[in-house]
Amino acid sequence: MISDRQLFLRHLAQTSENPMMLEIERAEGVYLFGHDGKKYIDLISGISVSNVGHLHPKVVFAIEEQLKHYLHLMVYGEFIQSPQVSYAKLLTDHLPEKLDSVYFTNSGTEATEGAMKLAKRVTGRTEFVSFFKSYHGHTQGALSLMGDEYWKHAYRPLIPGNRLLPFNDIHAIDQITEKTAAVIMEPIQAEAGVILPQPAFLPEIRKRCNETGALLIFDEIQTGVGRTGTLFFFEQQGVIPDILLLAKSLGGGLPLGAFISSQQYMQLLTHDPVLGHLTTF
Repeated sequence: MISDRQLFLRHLAQTSENPMMLEIERAEGVYLFGHDGKKYIDLISGISVSNVGHLHPKVVFAIEEQLKHYLHLMVYGEFIQSPQVSYAKLLTDHLPEKLDSVYFTNSGTEATEGAMKLAKRVTGRTEFVSFFKSYHGHTQGALSLMGDEYWKHAYRPLIPGNRLLPFNDIHAIDQITEKTAAVIMEPIQAEAGVILPQPAFLPEIRKRCNETGALLIFDEIQTGVGRTGTLFFFEQQGVIPDILLLAKSLGGGLPLGAFISSQQYMQLLTHDPVLGHLTTF
């Protein structure tokens, strides 16, 4: 009989030369359990996904209840679906007034892509500023913004018009100009090694964006939903972005992301073309 291990290597596309290959039978709380009953503490949490642990009873209950009604219905944004409406309302209730419109996506990288398109529509510009060692996802638009050449070199040419700046270098932010559509940044750099912003860094970037008409995008895909002691890290800094990116723990283990902005900006995705950003599941 062919084992799952053999089938895994034969039929699943591999993403590394030496996958961990733990055979997990079930997961609960902070623990993973193998077929042999061996217990592992999950310190990775699905790479920042499982904020409330595995198989949380409230998450399980919500999934079971939804299964009684429907799963996928229609392309995003066309039907009124109570779970989407309720979650969007809950999120915006906990956000500043200008972040009042939510576009749900399937992943964090898709949220990045949507935010890039929105910034182009709002500003009419095409240049993006991001930061060395930043991480924003692996689709080609998001990859173009990423600040680590290791992930990018094999896929060039990528989307042009991106400028990389050193994180925490206040003098470098003069390179944000009237050509810049948006500055996209993790308010705490995660993949770079948990690098916190210097006290004046985020306020100065906000000020420079205001001066040049560039939008400010905060990628809180890893830092958001309570990971830093507040619901969102930007709350601790008193700096409000024009677009907020969320994912990972946003879905409690299900594939879910979002980019959030003002209703005024989001309306630009409704015309020329209609369905200006689009997703199915």
